[in-house]
Amino acid sequence: MSLKQANFILPFIVCIVFGVILGQYSETPLAVLCLLAAAAGAFVCIGTELALYILLICLPFSFRYIIPQLLEIQTPTEPLLGMLTVVYWLKKIVDYALGKQGDKPSFPFLLPLICFILITFLSAINTPDLFGTLKGALRYATYTMFSLVVYDLIQNRQSLKRLFISAFPSAAIAVIWTVVVLIFHIDQWQWTSAYRSSPFTNYSVYGSFTAIFFLICLSRLLFDNQRYDRVLWIGLFVCFGLGLIMCFSRGVWVSVIVAVGFMLVQLGKGVTQKKVLFIGATCLVLLICLSLPGVYTSVVERVSTSIDLNYASNRARLLRWGQAITMFLDNPILGKGYGAFAMLYEEDVALVGSYVAQYQLGAHSEYLQVMAELGIVGLGVWIWLNFAFLRYGFHALKRIEDGFFRSIIIGIMAAEISLMVHFIVNNLLNGDAIGVPFWCIFGLLPAIVQIADRERNIIHESDNTL
Repeated sequence: MSLKQANFILPFIVCIVFGVILGQYSETPLAVLCLLAAAAGAFVCIGTELALYILLICLPFSFRYIIPQLLEIQTPTEPLLGMLTVVYWLKKIVDYALGKQGDKPSFPFLLPLICFILITFLSAINTPDLFGTLKGALRYATYTMFSLVVYDLIQNRQSLKRLFISAFPSAAIAVIWTVVVLIFHIDQWQWTSAYRSSPFTNYSVYGSFTAIFFLICLSRLLFDNQRYDRVLWIGLFVCFGLGLIMCFSRGVWVSVIVAVGFMLVQLGKGVTQKKVLFIGATCLVLLICLSLPGVYTSVVERVSTSIDLNYASNRARLLRWGQAITMFLDNPILGKGYGAFAMLYEEDVALVGSYVAQYQLGAHSEYLQVMAELGIVGLGVWIWLNFAFLRYGFHALKRIEDGFFRSIIIGIMAAEISLMVHFIVNNLLNGDAIGVPFWCIFGLLPAIVQIADRERNIIHESDNTL
């Protein structure tokens, strides 16, 4: 069997087996699952890179589909995500078996990534629900391995451009849609209920998603002095900036401020005028917004509640943090098991009344949740993974001078920093709207750095030849 035939046939076999297994453990008709699995697998096999772009286009508009009692998936994001991961590993296995080794350097975060995946499965030792933990760990592993898929598929400037063309217009439409919804529900602006008719479930998800694109646009405008369509990028910047202004999340505000601070530090001493211009424009926009009727009072009230321990939201968050610490102390090495927090925590009726969370509960802190569910080992590997990302990015910035690549690297680093900061007070990785961009950036950073290095080497070789 040739390499081409093996790469084409094996994914179909896996897709059918996957459909059969899933069909036997759900109430959804087996034939339907087999058909959907085979269709998704065929599409991904025929056009793997195209599947990646379609996934990013669909990301803000994916909807939750529940297979009775056993499985919840975001459709079509998660089926495409799963198939991309399966096809990626099948091709790697076939390449290895046939002795075909690529010339691309190995993924720089592979070791901490594999360790983190293994720990999510090992944590099942202490879980109160073995099936639930293993199912959740498998789903989470699919998300984390998406970084490997992105790293493998983004190989040149053209594929990078196609990725941005796929992600940005779709994100802009989702943000504009949400802004319109929020304007129509302006009296509920500060509540999650205002987002019911929008693509997003709440203001934390919406704000973090919008911040990612806002920071990349800002970085492009600040750091890339080459020729490109500035009108388009200014339009995108205004779009996401307006969307960010409409967000009422304190965690988003703080995380964006930290990320913007990181970007201003990268400007250096030679471009003080850009710093002054940006800070001045930001202050002017904020001043105009705060002068609108009712806005100033709402914002001040929101900020003042940050340190108010009697505020219901703060009390609920502290209770969840306390529960996470208690769970960690019960099993400090490997934690209570991935997903165990949602299984063990019960909301305080005195705080939330008769309201019951629509989906699984979180610890309101990604770090505390990792510590509670995966123990000190999991938390250590999680910090190692994030530190490796930042270290790699800073080292790359020391040697890359091209304005285009430098602006993108700083932008995606700022986006990831904003998420890392927001994760202190919230846990958002369980959802695809944040999970997909977060792990996509983990694969995108080294891919961009290696494209930049490759182009720089080509230029140096041409200069030496001349």
